[in-house]
Order: sequence, then C-alpha cells, then structure tokens
Amino acid sequence: MGKEKRFDQAMEILEKYGGKLQAMTYLVAIKDAFTDLMPIIIIGSFATLISNVVCSTSNGLAQFAGFEFLSQFSGIFSAINYATMNFLAIYLVYRIGHRMAEIRETGSAVLSGFVALTCYLALIPTTAAATSAAGESVSISNVVASGYTNSQGMFMAIIVGIGSAELFCALIKSGKMEIKMPESVPSGVSKSFAVLFPGMLTALIFGVIGFIFQKLTGQYVPDFITATLQAPMEGIMQHPAGVIVLALICQAFWMVGIHGSQMIGVVRNTIGMAAIAANLAAFEAGQPLPNVFTYTFWNTYVTIGGCGNTIGLIVAIYLFSKREDNRAIAKLSTVPAIFGINEPMIFGMPIVLNPLLAIPFILAPMITAAIGYVATAAGFAGAAVITVPFTVPPIINAYLTTAGSIGAVITQIICILVSILIYIPFVKALNRQQEA
Repeated sequence: MGKEKRFDQAMEILEKYGGKLQAMTYLVAIKDAFTDLMPIIIIGSFATLISNVVCSTSNGLAQFAGFEFLSQFSGIFSAINYATMNFLAIYLVYRIGHRMAEIRETGSAVLSGFVALTCYLALIPTTAAATSAAGESVSISNVVASGYTNSQGMFMAIIVGIGSAELFCALIKSGKMEIKMPESVPSGVSKSFAVLFPGMLTALIFGVIGFIFQKLTGQYVPDFITATLQAPMEGIMQHPAGVIVLALICQAFWMVGIHGSQMIGVVRNTIGMAAIAANLAAFEAGQPLPNVFTYTFWNTYVTIGGCGNTIGLIVAIYLFSKREDNRAIAKLSTVPAIFGINEPMIFGMPIVLNPLLAIPFILAPMITAAIGYVATAAGFAGAAVITVPFTVPPIINAYLTTAGSIGAVITQIICILVSILIYIPFVKALNRQQEA
C-alpha cells in the first residue's frame, strides 16, 4: 500500500507541473514550428537520397552501363537539398515568430515572422573565412556562413524567434507606438503602418544587443550561444545516458496523461534535427557520420509502435493474455501502432496511472534506446541520415532512415523482441488480476 501511495504522489507532482509546462506558449509555438518544418526536412532528405542512390557515379544507379546519363540530373537534387537543409534556421525563426503572434492574437503574425527573421539576421556576422586557391586564409564580406542558417543555428533561432516576437507583440498591445492613418488609406497599408514602429524598435533593440555584445566579448551572439548552450546539450544527447534519461522523462509524463513527446520536443527535436542534418551532409560528402542520436533514432529504437514501445505490449497480449477486454483493445490498437500511434493503447488499457504497466512502459524504451545506441556506435547499425515521418511502419523506417542499413533493421527487430519479453510478465500479471 505504501508503494502505491508513493506512486500516486509522484504522479500527482508530474501531473501538476507537467500540465503547466504543456500549456506554455513557448512550447506550443516551438512544437508547431517544428511540425510545420518537417515536410521541408523530409523533402531535403529524400532529395539527397535520390541523388546518391540514382545519380551518383560512385555508388548509385548511374555507375552501371546504360544509366550513366542519370548523373547529369544530380544538380537538380543537390539544389533542392541546398534550398531546404541549408536554411532550416531561417525557416524556423520565421515560423516561431509567426506562431507566437498568432497565439498572442496581435493580428500581425506575418510581420512578426519577418521581424523575428530580421532580428536573427541582425545578430549574425556578415563575413566568412575562406581559403584562396593559393592556400591563403581570406575574409569575405557581405556573406553569411551556412553554419548560421542551417540546422546548427536552430537553437539560436528558437531563442530569437520567441524573444523578438514577445517584444514585438508587447509593443503592439501597448498601443503607444501605433501610427493611425486616414480612413481613405487602404486597410492593408494602414495595418502595415500601425505596426511599423514596434517592428522597427524590436529590430533596433536586437541589433544594439548584437553590436554591444560583440564589442564587449569579441564574439557574436550565435557563437556564444552555440558554445555555452547548444554544444553542451549536444554532447549530453550524444552520450547513451542522455538518451536513456530523455526516454525516462518522456515516459514519466505519459504516465500522467501528458504528451511526453511534446514535453521533450524542444530538446529532442532541436538536437536531433541538427544531428541528422549533420549526418546527411557527411553522407553526401562521403565522410563518416558524426552522430549516433538523431531525430529519427528516437522513432526507430525508442518509440517503436508509439511511446513505450507498445507494439511489444500488443504482441504480448496476443500471445499470453486471457482477458477479453485487453485482447479487444489490442486488436483495436494494432493498426494505429503500426503507424506509430498508440493513444488507443495508452488510454484504452489504460497505461496512464497504472502502476503495474508503468514499469514495462518506462523500462522498455530505456533498454531499447541503449540497444540502438550501442549497435549504432559499434557500427553494426547504420546511423540515420534521412528524415522520415514518424508514421512510417517499423522495419521500413529503420531501412529508409539509415539509407538501407540491414544492421539497423536487425537491431530494430531485436528491440521489438526485447520489448515483447519485457511486457510478457506484466501481461500475465494482468491475467492474475482478473482471476483474483
């Protein structure tokens, strides 16, 4: 009874504070922005895949006699990849600024996005170091290095997107900076001028911050944020303990009915998408892949069939459950689980607030995360390079995201089998509950 009481108390604490976090404006804006950005990332990923599998003369279809002509089309897919993967931070900062204004209901969402983008660009350097043909180091003016616009700038994009939008919206709502135009002026023009000064002041403030910071420290703001915040977080998430702890946090929130994936999304999505973009760039250049943990590592090894690896629970119920109610829920949940959706299972069993199922629900993803990490780090399973939607079924997603790694497919099958074994004793315990 004491254990149950402690479990209930822990769940109450998670529910109380987790619910507040879930409703936070910032988390909503970031989650929605990443959701909207996903198609762009997938387009860029598959463009690279096609370029390497079809157009490459070294390891693609174009290397074979009769198909050499395909190599001439590689420029098409390289251009698509460049237009998508090299500007992720730009797209993200705009969408966060846009979404924040929608949430704040200022009626100036589009301009808020542009102001956020302006503020972001005002903080980054416009010179880049390069090496000349003679081997000398030269500085090029009026350019922006791709490290500030691609996935490496996403953490900075989140901070600037939120900060600039909050300031911009607050200035609009104050009503003290509005330019009122005559009624004869078209409404579109009138609305633009009404928010002109708030936008101008917001951009000015961020420009001044960037200028002063660079003069005092010798660093640009994005470089400082990368070194002090982003790099340490990336280091943690590229360690197996970081992945396992993140899985634990995610599952703990799910246990109280809070969407765990949304709660950890800021960390998982930002670090994971930057990591898979870096892997994709290395893959395209024929270099070793630098990152084990990526955005799709999560869907491949940590949430097979949905959070908690509940595909293992479904199979365990089919094999060992004597309870008709549980078997009915498993049948109802099978098809959604194949496509990574397991809410019917989580709330139908229910798993939420269920002390018995809490153990395997939390334990299974932690163990499979460790298995996936070790297999990838050891080189048995290929690291992820292609972003695929979370709804792609198991086995297929492992094969696609790793650009055809059979080791990744085998590792995922092992993870599914391990999940089944973890859930079996608890399914049998549910049988005994009914018999009692």
